[in-house]
Amino acid sequence: MPDKQLFETAVTDAMVVLELLKQDVFTGPAYTTADASTEKAKAAGWTFEQIEAEAQRRIDSDATK
Repeated sequence: MPDKQLFETAVTDAMVVLELLKQDVFTGPAYTTADASTEKAKAAGWTFEQIEAEAQRRIDSDATK
């Protein structure tokens, strides 16, 4: 089983980036952080698609609360 903490970190960082994209912000330190955490999670066995899908699911879930 891949490292769940690396996945959680990557998902959290991806959520920040997805929210920035909604605000038309396309650069900045959050992107660098998200790239690094995604690469670590990918090296541990997670895929970009898994990370992005979970981040979007959590954002959508938060929006319905």
